[in-house]
Amino acid sequence: MKKIEKYDAVKPEWNLISKEEVSLLKMKLGKSHRKESDWEVIKEILGRRNVLTFIPPKRAKGLTTIEKVLCEDGNLIVFTNMDDCTRHIQVVQFKGKFWKYVEIGSIPFVNVLDIADQHGMNVLIDVNYEVNCKCLMYESGEQRLKAVIMTYLK
Repeated sequence: MKKIEKYDAVKPEWNLISKEEVSLLKMKLGKSHRKESDWEVIKEILGRRNVLTFIPPKRAKGLTTIEKVLCEDGNLIVFTNMDDCTRHIQVVQFKGKFWKYVEIGSIPFVNVLDIADQHGMNVLIDVNYEVNCKCLMYESGEQRLKAVIMTYLK
């Protein structure tokens, strides 16, 4: 039987973003206008930590992976915390894209940026399917982070 390791955000070897750092990121993202110092904090937190992603089943509709990072609608998708990752998995399952279990893994954020740059893809960070979802996006063409609002029709 395969050993399943319980998720624990504070395991040092996983190097995940702490709850306090996630709160700080969401606070910075929630501002209507971000100063350069806000962007420095965001880049510093992401740059030294791992982010979460998941590998969908092989026959998932519209979902693939590129170098083990989720790719959906031409964008790489990563998460700063397990709650957002789990919520995204549930929504994608509800939409009928797949019904099986997925493998959740972590990867250094800087590696995700390298993959995005190599493949000319953008990275969506903590995206969800809410109408007017505010999230972070790394735009590989400009090689910079942006705050974006994703609009999904219900």
